[in-house]
Order: sequence, then structure tokens, then C-alpha cells
Amino acid sequence: MVGHGFVFRPGSGEAVGTRRLVRHGFTLVELLVVIAIIAVLIGLLLPAVQSAREAARRSSCSNNMKQLGVAALVYESANKAFPPAGKSYAVCQVNATYIGDPQILNMSGMVLLLPAMEQQALQDSATLEGSFAEVASSSQVRNTSGAPAGSSASNGNARVRQQQLPAFVCPSATGSRTTSYGAGTYAKTNYDFVCDRANDFNWCNYWRVNRTHIFGENSRTTFQMIEDGSSKTFLFAETTSNGRCNGPDNGWAHREWAMTGIDPGMSTLNNWTYIATWTTCGTPGGPNPPLAGRLGDWGRAGSLHPGGAQFVMADGSTRFVNESASQTVLNQLSRMRDGFAPSLD
Repeated sequence: MVGHGFVFRPGSGEAVGTRRLVRHGFTLVELLVVIAIIAVLIGLLLPAVQSAREAARRSSCSNNMKQLGVAALVYESANKAFPPAGKSYAVCQVNATYIGDPQILNMSGMVLLLPAMEQQALQDSATLEGSFAEVASSSQVRNTSGAPAGSSASNGNARVRQQQLPAFVCPSATGSRTTSYGAGTYAKTNYDFVCDRANDFNWCNYWRVNRTHIFGENSRTTFQMIEDGSSKTFLFAETTSNGRCNGPDNGWAHREWAMTGIDPGMSTLNNWTYIATWTTCGTPGGPNPPLAGRLGDWGRAGSLHPGGAQFVMADGSTRFVNESASQTVLNQLSRMRDGFAPSLD
């Protein structure tokens, strides 16, 4: 039977002269080429994706610091002065010039910013005139004229300092958000006040005598005191939160041993995100590399953002400062009345 150009052989069920369609699969070489192309595309796209994610994290971090700056300005407007970096330390030394407070609070000034950061309830749960931490080792209590204002465990402040607040966390930060040191468990922060961290640690109420930086223990800085200009003076700085080779991570609510704020001018250049002068934790690229973001010493500025770290100026503006900025410039921007007003541009 003939139909549509095909001839069927009776009884056989086969068409005489039919053309069979043959389907060809990919050869092994072709598959390998396709896989190689896909791998190359992934290799090209992955850095771009990672870069985009870091850009988003950096923007979020900048927004956190912007809100911190706004909170400080709101506090200044209501109280006619900026908040202190902290109140009534136990670890500072005393002499005839530097007088220690009789009641030790070990409180961070961040606690005073809570209402302006939509955390009024958390501040209400704190005892502002009570101890926020008791230094565990008696050898670290150098304020011999003072005594703890009660117990942070009984007054509720121990619970307050353990609260993890997203506003104090850089999205690029790694590691646990809580840790413990001498005073016990506490929540970390990636942001802190810019201070003369060594002198605030060494001498009680150093700020009251010298007033070099906007912040210090029991500081009370007005805008009129910022003689170098609010746009030329650091207010807050960013730091890492993944351990130090020496000293503790910063806590947002309390002060203790080697925890008096951030001093940008003492940061080692081109190496903010890794260890600096301390080598016991390993060296970058060496046989015992440090943890990502681990700084060498306490009180250093740093970040996991490539190339630098975030800062807030006294006028509330945020700046990303390149890690190549000189220590001289960083020191000048950290001080509020040294007669220098350098540019970061």
C-alpha cells in the first residue's frame, strides 16, 4: 500500500524506504567544554556577587554608625553636652591630679544613647546609678578610692550588658556576638567612642584634666569645646569583634580592663583588619595566620571592609577612612582642639 510516499510491506508492519531519525547525544569532549564554560562564568560572577554583598553590608554598617551619631546629637541637644565615653571606672589609677570616683559604675556611655535608638525599655530595665560590671581580678582594680556601686548581677545590669543589639553590630563582622572577660558574659559592639584610650585606662578622670578628645571617662563636651570644627573631629570609630592578641573585645554596655574606647591614631597602617605589633597570634600570610578581623591590641580601629573602616564625625556625618591614612592625620582628627583640621579627601 502506498500512502504519503511510504510503501508498506504487507504483513511485515515495516515501511519500505522509510528514513529513521537518529538522535545524537553530547560527546564527552562537548560536555567537558560546556562544564568549563560554566566554571569560567561562575568564576567571573562570584567575585562580583561577593563584592555586591560586601557593598550592601558596608552600607548597612554606615547606616548603623549614622544612627549612632544622630543619637549622640540628640543627647547633646537635650543635655547641652555629649555623653561620656563611660562613667566611673575601676581599672584607672589615682593620684593627686587624677581623682577616682568613690562609687564605681563601669558603665559605657552607649547606655545613655539607648532612648534615642528606640531602646527606651532596655534603658528602663537598667540601674543607671548601679554597677554594670565588677572587675573580677583584684589586681585590675586600681581605683583604690572607689568601691562597686552594688552588684550588676542583682541590679539587673548584668542582663542588660548581655543584650545583643543589631544597631551595634557591623554586618561584615564574624564570630560570636557575645564573649566573656573578667567581668563575665557580655554582648560585643563594633562601634565605640573615640578616646585617648591609653590615658583613660591609666588615669582616673583623665579627661577632666586634659580634655584632648571629645570623649573620656565622665567627659562632658559641648560643641563650643570642639575648636577644630565638628566636621574635622572623630566622634565614633569602627572596630572588629573577633578577639585581640592582647585585650578584650569591646562591650557596648560596660567598661572593664583595657576597654576604654577606640584610639584611631594608634592603629598600624595598611593592616587594620589583622594583627599589628603582637606576633604571638601569628602573622598574616604566615604559618599561624590570625582569625579574620583579629586586631593586635585593644583600642584599635579596624574592620572587615576592604581598604578601611567607618567613622562618625562630630557633625553626625559618616566617613569611610582609607587604611592608608597617616597616623598623624588620624591623631589630629581624633583630637578636638589641637589646632589642626586636616582633610581626608
